[in-house]
Amino acid sequence: MCGIATDGTTNSINQAVTQVTGYSAQELIGQNWWQIFYPGEEYQQVEQLFQDFEMGQVIDYEMTLTTRTGQKRVISWNSVNRWDEKGALIEVFGIGVDVTARKRAEEALRQQARRELLVAEMTRRIRQSLDLDEILNTTVTEVRQFLQTDRVLIFRFELDWSGVVVVESVDGIWPAILGARIDDTFFKDAQRRKTYEQGRILAVENIDNSGLSACHIGLLQQFQVQANLVVPILREEKLWGLLVAHHCSTSREWQQLEINLLRQLAAQVEIATQQSQLYQQAQLELAERKWAEQKIREQAALLDVTTDAILVRDLNHRVLFWNKGAERLYGWTQAEALNRCANELLYLEVPEIATIVYQTVLSQGEWQGELQHITKKEQEIVVESRWTLVRDLAGQPKSILMVNTDITEKKLLERQFLRSQRLESIGTLAGGIAHDLNNVLAPILMSVQLLKMQTTSDQGRQWLEVLEGSAKRGSELIKQVLSFARGLDGEHGVLQIRHLISEIRKIVEETFPRSIQICLNVAPNLRAVCGDATHLHQVLMNLCVNARDAMPEGGKLSITAENLILGEQDARLHMDAKAGAYVVVTVSDTGTGIPAELLDRIFEPFFTTKELGKGTGLGLSTAIGIIKSHKGFIAVSSHPGKGTDFKVFLPAVEATSEWIAETQDLPRGRGELILIVDDEAAIREIAGNSLKAFNYRVLTANDGIEAIARYAEHREKIHLVLVDMMMPLMDGATTIRALKKLYPQVKIIASSGLVAGSQLPETGTSGTEGFLAKPYTTQELLQAIYNVLKVGS
Repeated sequence: MCGIATDGTTNSINQAVTQVTGYSAQELIGQNWWQIFYPGEEYQQVEQLFQDFEMGQVIDYEMTLTTRTGQKRVISWNSVNRWDEKGALIEVFGIGVDVTARKRAEEALRQQARRELLVAEMTRRIRQSLDLDEILNTTVTEVRQFLQTDRVLIFRFELDWSGVVVVESVDGIWPAILGARIDDTFFKDAQRRKTYEQGRILAVENIDNSGLSACHIGLLQQFQVQANLVVPILREEKLWGLLVAHHCSTSREWQQLEINLLRQLAAQVEIATQQSQLYQQAQLELAERKWAEQKIREQAALLDVTTDAILVRDLNHRVLFWNKGAERLYGWTQAEALNRCANELLYLEVPEIATIVYQTVLSQGEWQGELQHITKKEQEIVVESRWTLVRDLAGQPKSILMVNTDITEKKLLERQFLRSQRLESIGTLAGGIAHDLNNVLAPILMSVQLLKMQTTSDQGRQWLEVLEGSAKRGSELIKQVLSFARGLDGEHGVLQIRHLISEIRKIVEETFPRSIQICLNVAPNLRAVCGDATHLHQVLMNLCVNARDAMPEGGKLSITAENLILGEQDARLHMDAKAGAYVVVTVSDTGTGIPAELLDRIFEPFFTTKELGKGTGLGLSTAIGIIKSHKGFIAVSSHPGKGTDFKVFLPAVEATSEWIAETQDLPRGRGELILIVDDEAAIREIAGNSLKAFNYRVLTANDGIEAIARYAEHREKIHLVLVDMMMPLMDGATTIRALKKLYPQVKIIASSGLVAGSQLPETGTSGTEGFLAKPYTTQELLQAIYNVLKVGS
């Protein structure tokens, strides 16, 4: 923490400043803070920052300062201004946190992500291309960009263990050595060569003090190399070549992340060389049908360890080859697949696209794209398929080579991700609208309650009852929208789902048509969950009502509950899932089902397929919001004409259910002074009048800056501050932090119409004593204030 005058003079610091910067208090107090820590161009940035302070802005910002030892430290600042009686800025009080380590960690993560992306991209290119030159050129180009170095090359050995630079990516200011032949006696020694075949990596920071032989140093100096990184490329466990990075401008300390990247890419290049070799052999040596089939088997046998399905079919679709990957993917063994029609194995009914792809391969020689296939168990899968036409020596089409990669899981996650993004966007919009509507409804509700206290006529009270009921219904509708946007915040406790299911069964059996058969199957050892019984009851009841509406002619409604351990592999299939123990409640019907094109939209708010007036479209959106707030998720499967299954997954807990109830009378105030901070004038006025009617005194402020000034003026008299979280200029979170820093004893209740109390940002509400969700009633306002003041007294 530090206090800086407007001219940069350091007025005060705490011990943390000396620990971070290395300067003592004597060296800093009275000295110019800017000149010490922000030399050069950074000085002008600080001057501009203080001009912003003088305009009345309180700013959260990050800046890099230079310590006594010359180190750069990134500090995250939160500043509060101090003004004189004339409104002139006299001092900025800053609270800083050293985030250098976090920034470095973030940069390391970015580098790691870039490395993984690069390796994945190279893997994808190798799978899609059999052109070795293209793969090698792409490798050196991408590696040089990633390492930000001067030259990257691949050196391939000849039979006599001399070699040639086969590909190179080099900065234009350094000489190119593409095609250069190098005869290094080191690699003619079998024992030395074996060290590279066993995985040796040479990382040289500076060739002048590296311990390399004079001959080796001379070779590197010939190419103007200062630092050198060499990784072996193997083929069939023998040395094939070297992947080399040159840093020519300066010496360089190679990072372990960079070394690991080159090691991984060298392994990918090894695969590419093997794959290219196999393909060239297939093109050059297919002399006759049996010989060609045998050669393809030899090539594909080397790829049996991969997850890709590789098969060869003749021009009449008869399967000639079927590798281990195809066995794993489709479930048909090689013996079952050979000489069968490929279309019979891959499709229930041959789609038009299969014929189009076949004709495209015959006319163009290759095809690549996504196809839908079925397995032996008639399970639908999606594959990324690459087709290549194989010709005989006369140039005539002979057979088709197919390489299929299972991307079913990838496509499922893509759909879930896109749906999640769409729901998040809708939720953000709905949440913003709900916030504004709550600000409108809050003064209406409180005004009605004040008017009821003053109205004596029966007709007037009747009108007010109607008005209050309508406002509360509007508030409940907004809460449903917010439950979708942010989840619901309720009283969570340990409970047994079987009790909820029993209650729902009674309701369903008494109210649903007799044409609907009710079936219940609850595991006897069903585990407990932690949740809000009212909200979970609402979810299950909503699913049962939807099932009833899907069976207008009658049918079967099944409710099952079971324990389930979700493994890592299964959890990957659901974006919101984590591995662990769950209680799964399934609500199934035999109704009309949901069309596939609508499944991704059923959780959107206000989306419904029911007739006008028979549904709001908020049921499922509310349900998914509730389940997400319970750390669970919902899975849906449906078959039009057969029915729909909704599976609700709730994390299981090891405990027994318990219920705690507490009631309190609503007391009046004792003349305490309350500061109300809200940018909505109507809320300030009505909340103030409500508090005055119950023997409180009231001060108001329309933003955070005015609130701090008001509290500073009356801090000895103010008992509690009610702060709205969404305000212009200075929002509620910043206001709370500033008040707590300046006056730690202040009691604060946060209020918002956008989120629930447990979902407010921790940095904004840490230290607050309570929370009020808008729109709140007079009773809720008085009870919240009483609870806080009672604890304080």
